[in-house]
Amino acid sequence: MEDISHNPYEDVDWDAADRHKAQFHAHSSYPPTEGHSGSDPPGVVIDDYHGAGYSVLALTGHEYNIEGTTWPWTDWERDPADLGMVAVRAAELGGSDEGIDHDLVSLFSGLADTSGMSVDDALAAVGERGGLAFFPHPGRYHEDGAWYVEHFRRHPHLLGVEVVNAADRYPTDRDVWDDLQERLGNERPVWGFADDDYHGRDHDYSFDRSRNVLYLESLTEAAVRTALTEGRFCYQHVVEDAPPTVEAVRHDPDRGELTVEATGAELVQWVSDGVVVGRDPTLAYRDSEDVGEYLRARLVSEAGSETGTQPFLLA
Repeated sequence: MEDISHNPYEDVDWDAADRHKAQFHAHSSYPPTEGHSGSDPPGVVIDDYHGAGYSVLALTGHEYNIEGTTWPWTDWERDPADLGMVAVRAAELGGSDEGIDHDLVSLFSGLADTSGMSVDDALAAVGERGGLAFFPHPGRYHEDGAWYVEHFRRHPHLLGVEVVNAADRYPTDRDVWDDLQERLGNERPVWGFADDDYHGRDHDYSFDRSRNVLYLESLTEAAVRTALTEGRFCYQHVVEDAPPTVEAVRHDPDRGELTVEATGAELVQWVSDGVVVGRDPTLAYRDSEDVGEYLRARLVSEAGSETGTQPFLLA
């Protein structure tokens, strides 16, 4: 490997960018059903995440509970502009009797019914509507990334996979992510998402435990879309203490070094092809024979809370 061919943080101005907490997998009680919908009304879910400091939120009704997306927020007397938030129109597709057989989170799209569709059909439909997508909790479905490869090759608006779901319900999610990125090599990046999969405080799901941190110079829908498309965000999972904060990511192409500057990190790991290849904040990637076609950094706090970067591609 000679150099970094794709650095997701290359265009982040670390002095100008603000850190915005974002949640892309949260359920409400709309419409009320017996079973798997959330227990809190949409307005309550919005208020709770707003109160917890989130500025980006997607309400993802389950396809088998809804006839349309939980949209717009003004139907529940919540105005994103008044709250200082970006509302993302979304749904968790799949699970209905006639729908796709793998859950899929659709963002910035009104698609809510995949009856008669394959997963490829659903992804194409999201793309036709100008939407973005990611696969939630892949470890629930597959042991490795083989099933996902061709979907990522065919659909550029398919951004990534959930690498932490709720309170890390499927710890192999990150294994699937690494295997998928290894199979794709430096062909294209696969971003890692962390989400609460929130269903209400009376369900066995987390609140504000798994989230994404977007690096934005302005809080607009366009800026959020760009950050997601380009990978200008990290994932975080909270155990007992605050997860490490990424202050900056630096690349020195002349020296062949990547450096992650962070506070609150007791452990730093650089991962490539699912193997730890470095344990210092700075990695001289040209000097390691174990570095494959991608790298990602994993930062862990004293109590085990985790922050992870998106993958850097090498060519």
